[in-house]
Amino acid sequence: MKTQTLKVKDLILWDENARFPDKYYNTDERVLINFFISNAEYKIKKLVEAVVKDFELPQLEKLVVWNDEDNNIVLEGNRRLTAYKLLIDPELSDNPTFKDFLIGQKSKITVDESFAVECIVTTDKAVGFRYIDRKHANGNNEVGWQEPERVNYNTRRGDETINNSLKVGLTNAVRALDIPEALKDKILGKGFVTNFFRTLTSTPAKKKYGYKILEKGDLEVQNPNFSDELKVVIFSILNKTDLQGNRIDSRTLNKKEKIEDFIRSIDPKDSEKVEKKIKVNTTSDLFGNEIIEVGSKPITNPRQEAETAKALHIRSKTVPKGLYHSGDLPFRLNSSSLRILYDELRNISVQDFPNATHDLLRSFLECSLLFYFKETGEFKEIKKLENHNPKLGEMLTHIINGKSPSINDSNLIETLKIVKSDYDQPYSLERMNMINHNENCSSSERDVRKAYAQLESLFKIVLNPPK
Repeated sequence: MKTQTLKVKDLILWDENARFPDKYYNTDERVLINFFISNAEYKIKKLVEAVVKDFELPQLEKLVVWNDEDNNIVLEGNRRLTAYKLLIDPELSDNPTFKDFLIGQKSKITVDESFAVECIVTTDKAVGFRYIDRKHANGNNEVGWQEPERVNYNTRRGDETINNSLKVGLTNAVRALDIPEALKDKILGKGFVTNFFRTLTSTPAKKKYGYKILEKGDLEVQNPNFSDELKVVIFSILNKTDLQGNRIDSRTLNKKEKIEDFIRSIDPKDSEKVEKKIKVNTTSDLFGNEIIEVGSKPITNPRQEAETAKALHIRSKTVPKGLYHSGDLPFRLNSSSLRILYDELRNISVQDFPNATHDLLRSFLECSLLFYFKETGEFKEIKKLENHNPKLGEMLTHIINGKSPSINDSNLIETLKIVKSDYDQPYSLERMNMINHNENCSSSERDVRKAYAQLESLFKIVLNPPK
């Protein structure tokens, strides 16, 4: 840790700052700046005026900077950094009225890209967090964090809340149930998991089932009928109607009273009705695959579908030992190091080493995109600063936002949006990051192959750039 004077142009806003909602993670810095401008509670206009008024005075508070692989990321002082950046370049504002205000303020002082500020610089992120803890616990005459921002901060630091631990325990409870795997996948997947967790982490549910988070983070449930009632909850949410015929969806489960009514109505004896309904509504297609009619759409087991495809020889080749056959994914990059990674992914036993494969897949994707964008000349458009090395999320955002002229297939872009947004899926960017950084996260062979399936089309372009 040291005190150092750094140019504002070499400092980067921290996109994991608790003030930014999750959707702004890995977002372009200009978007972050305009988020601050558009939210009056952050008082950027007032801050700019204060900076200009006292511009000749020594800086009272230093910015706290985390030096991460030559990227100077500001952990503390993002509002002030925003004010400095806007005064240096008013064009960063997308609001014409605010832009005129900035031009007027800038005319009162002398400031350009050489402007530098005093910073506390550390290579240890945990040390930077200590400064944040000390400052925001005491207010320090800043715009104080509200409860949602405190929750964001605690979660992003890795201090799981009780609800987060509860969700992990509930997921494990679902996986342990004696119901079809397809139903488990569906309730924990996109479209249903939010309502599921909203219901079972509610106060009425906590009171009825008596959740207890043990010292090691495991979930203990006091109510002996929990497993039976859990089946009823799952079936009702998937069916969007409870067993009494009442509507169960995001609107009804968005009200505390409705959730309480739903939880109270669940009888453990109803689990037998659910099991019968599942049995009655389960049929087989021509190839013997199970199809369960629950709700408006039939639910199928992806494992069975894969086995059917294999039996019918729909695939011309067997499932590879590694992630792919070389013939299915050509490699035409002029890079020996990337070729080594490519060969490792082709030859590694995904079944025996799923976690290592998932980790290597993420590294290969990031390095391949860096090489590709340098080859196509797009790299300079993604870089925020001279010393900035774009991260994987930033490069995916570049594609998603339609800024890549060479990767513009609409279906691929929609797929990448899902990769960035479906946090609970094995193919998501968040899951790939967790495999790399979270000791509690692990992958199965199915998870890794599902992740590669979503990214295969992107790899086919990136590994074979236009000449």
